[in-house]
Amino acid sequence: MTGLRQAAAAEKRVVREGAAIEDSAPAEEQASIYRMDRRIAVTPRRARRLAAAAFAVLLLAGAAAIYVRFGLTRTVVVNADQVVVASVAPDLFSEYVPSTANVMPRVTAYVDAVEGGQVAERLVEEGATVSKGQPLVRLKNTSLQLEVLGRQAQLMEQLDRLNSTLLSFEQARLGHQRELNDAQAEVEQTAQRLRRREALRPSGAVSQAEIDELAIDLNRYRKLQATMSTALEVDERFQTQEVKQLRAAIHTTQDNLTLAGETLQSLTLRAPISGQLTALDAELGAAKSPGQRIGQIDDDRSYKAEAAIDEFYLGRVAVGQHAVAEVGGHDYPLAVAKVYPQVRERQFKVDLYFGEPTPPALRRGQTLEIRLTIGAARRGLVTANGPFYEDTGGSWVFVLSPSGDKAQRREVRFGRRNPAQIEVLSGLRSGERIITSSYQSLKSFDRVTIRGGS
Repeated sequence: MTGLRQAAAAEKRVVREGAAIEDSAPAEEQASIYRMDRRIAVTPRRARRLAAAAFAVLLLAGAAAIYVRFGLTRTVVVNADQVVVASVAPDLFSEYVPSTANVMPRVTAYVDAVEGGQVAERLVEEGATVSKGQPLVRLKNTSLQLEVLGRQAQLMEQLDRLNSTLLSFEQARLGHQRELNDAQAEVEQTAQRLRRREALRPSGAVSQAEIDELAIDLNRYRKLQATMSTALEVDERFQTQEVKQLRAAIHTTQDNLTLAGETLQSLTLRAPISGQLTALDAELGAAKSPGQRIGQIDDDRSYKAEAAIDEFYLGRVAVGQHAVAEVGGHDYPLAVAKVYPQVRERQFKVDLYFGEPTPPALRRGQTLEIRLTIGAARRGLVTANGPFYEDTGGSWVFVLSPSGDKAQRREVRFGRRNPAQIEVLSGLRSGERIITSSYQSLKSFDRVTIRGGS
């Protein structure tokens, strides 16, 4: 509308200017004009002027429109309760990853049925605190008991035979030793008699034939002694090997007997560790197959936290890194104890152990909110994180004026960020305030006027 008015005014000015020019022309020229046909002498000149004026008007109108569209600052008015404001201030920035963790015991022991059977007696209830070695469930397996008893009888019989063989070897050794001792005694006695006879020979009291007979007997006894000594050595050498093998067989048989007894004892399921019996599947009369899981015991003296972390941080998480868990409004320290390299559903798992102090009254399966630190803390300018970062990519923000009722768009540069803070690298000064709420409805504006703010 303004452009049309300007065009009409310009046209009037052109008409007035044309009339003035005609009035100022010499009398001869005017007379000539009036005598000539106006369609030939006057119309083209006026048309050219009108065309030029119209072009100028259109040019001005276009320039005005461009100025209004692109030259003026685009401003939007919002209510103070529709925006969130945060300050820029120096602070200690720590990069961390938030995650949800589940409380699990550090040590978990399982109670399995080594031998199958039928549940004959349930000695404790699920949830009870048990001690290591405490009986939990007794199974009954008649066929297994008969089989084990038969095996024990066979092993006992075999053990008796081995012991009898070992005893016979020992008796034989003792018999050979006794015979050797007797032969040695005969040699000594015959040698003494021979010496006495030889001493009496000069007196003629003893005949030479008697001396010769004693010498022959002594020689025979000595040969017998040597033979028996050799036989005893051979027997001892052979018996030593046999006795060694027999003792090993006896030891094996005794182990088998012990194992057979343990097989029967395995029908009584016992607690492998001390702790809380968190699961027990043993109803009276229920049949359990070998290897079937019966129960589960958790060591309730120490717990850990199992957390799932985004795979993006797999290379930045290592054993020993610190974390914080919030329990009952208080922060408790943790440390990464194990990192599982397997990635499932774009996440990997880590185990974290609690430090001192430990949160009170932890329970298996309890959910904790943890913050895992993945970068060294550094002091610098920081501001609050918010939805604006996703809307602008962190390239610009609305900075509030000192009065707080206006905000101007400004280019900035941010660094690291965590769920609560963003590191400011350039574009903002300490003490300035920015809008951190969503920019979805503010992207096309350069200024924001905040109504009702301060």
